[in-house]
Amino acid sequence: MSIPSSFIDQLIDQSDIVEVVGRRLQLNKKGSNFWCLCPFHDDSNPSMAVNQDKQFFYCFVCQESGNAIHFLRQYENLDFVDAIETLASSLGLEVPYENGKQDKIKPSGLVEQAVMFYQKNLKSKAAEKAVQYLKDRNISGETAQKFHLGFAEDKWDALANHLGKDIPVNELEASGLFSHKDNKFYDRFRGRIIFPIRNIKGEFIAMGGRIIDQGEPKYLNSPETTFFNKSNELFGLFEVKEAEKKISSLIVVEGYMDVIGLYQHGIKNAVATLGTAVTPSHVAKIMRYTNKIFFAFDGDLAGGKAAWKAVENTFPIIREDVNIHFVFFDESHDPDSYINEFGLQAFQKLLDASISLSEYFLSKVKDFNLENLEGRSQAAAFAIPVIQKINNAVIKEIYANEVSQLCGMDVKSMHVPKQTFKPNQASNQAPATPSTPVRVKALINIFSALLKHPAIAQKNIFEGLRAHAKFNFLFDVISLYKQTPDIKPSRVLEALESLQIQGYFSQAVIAELDLSEENALKLIEDCINVLLKNQKEREQILKDKYNVRSITSAERRDLQQIILKKEEISDDDRDWLQKLSSNQD
Repeated sequence: MSIPSSFIDQLIDQSDIVEVVGRRLQLNKKGSNFWCLCPFHDDSNPSMAVNQDKQFFYCFVCQESGNAIHFLRQYENLDFVDAIETLASSLGLEVPYENGKQDKIKPSGLVEQAVMFYQKNLKSKAAEKAVQYLKDRNISGETAQKFHLGFAEDKWDALANHLGKDIPVNELEASGLFSHKDNKFYDRFRGRIIFPIRNIKGEFIAMGGRIIDQGEPKYLNSPETTFFNKSNELFGLFEVKEAEKKISSLIVVEGYMDVIGLYQHGIKNAVATLGTAVTPSHVAKIMRYTNKIFFAFDGDLAGGKAAWKAVENTFPIIREDVNIHFVFFDESHDPDSYINEFGLQAFQKLLDASISLSEYFLSKVKDFNLENLEGRSQAAAFAIPVIQKINNAVIKEIYANEVSQLCGMDVKSMHVPKQTFKPNQASNQAPATPSTPVRVKALINIFSALLKHPAIAQKNIFEGLRAHAKFNFLFDVISLYKQTPDIKPSRVLEALESLQIQGYFSQAVIAELDLSEENALKLIEDCINVLLKNQKEREQILKDKYNVRSITSAERRDLQQIILKKEEISDDDRDWLQKLSSNQD
């Protein structure tokens, strides 16, 4: 199985790295680049630059760099194919596998085996109560099959016996399917309807179970494993993605049955958190697929708390292009019970009448008595910490202004501003600090000139460096630009084996020198002279070390290579080669 390189190029051309990164991190425009806190190291000041023209990112601290695909791989811990699929999905594109679609690699074969076992059990006589429960909830057999619903008998070892005794202990422990006590493994799920949980790739990674008879807890979820993190997964998201290439909106609910009940009535864009409140990871994941979100939680006290938690965890990553709404039910209803009692049209009216994120937030502020000083101060004290969570400067300003008007005080002056980063804006030189070695500056500038004027690669201006093996990487880059003048920076980066050189090239991409071709040629000539001078200085240093008998074997070989790579070897050079070839120091 492979993906055509032409499709990968198309994907990079059609995607916008600013949008890809901006859906996950807060970006601020400074100069020709967008800047943000780097997610790949502990960053306190924005050190990662994102360049829209070059479709490239680079961190000046940890040196992580690349295109949108590489960002997704690193940020979401995806393999190459998964990153391609994620990016393609966001653009509504289908990945054209040359040898057929890839076989799904399951993180745990045991989980899938368990799902199939429980699904088969739902058809057994022992599952009569479970089937009746689903029928009472108006769930059809077709819908049950769609979500792979199953049944776990009220036995301690039904699944364990089914799987057999040859499974290694570490696999049993890692699966999350069993409890472990006194050196024995027991089925975790007993006497429950099983709701299999799939990740975005369709792999079965965990399950939830609802008790049929009396007992606690009412709902039981798989524990977290190496492949299941409940704070990051959403029940039903795979099914939504499978049904819609371009997801127009998502409805976030609390429970499995809410998702399944809505699906049964024709609403096929609902997802549920897995026994936990909405987390920033949940919101970030949802925003990758749609910019219209409805939070529709139960009408009880817990549902109200869940709604407010969604506000708090949405504010840090909110964007101007995202529309978030809240749907509220009375205390006796949740999404499933409401649509069963009143029907699809009534539920749709609730969605249409939903209130926006800002309306919901401001309604909480207005709950305080704004007629007196004490109430206004309480409202401000309530609102300020929440507003401080907002990283988007424009949205934060609007919310602060609104609350200021309501409370009759300048809320903006009461919150502590975050430390801002002022990156050096390159004008006619690469972004190098004063401590950067001259040789490094020269290499960055050469790369920058090539990036600006790829046609320079066709000229013989670099021949003076060819005699020095340590500059072979430069000729590799030149060769790429000769073959493909419009080659993307990320492809050049992939061809560079040295991480150090990758860092220099990445800095050059971000620098974006504004040079005419004439000035670029002059800059390269100056930089080549710097590199050659540096090489001569290196030669002299090594000779001095030889004379004082402090040269190492590696340095001896280095000096030999410097001399041998010269276009013309003098008599003095020959004497030195003889010395270096002897066994005497």
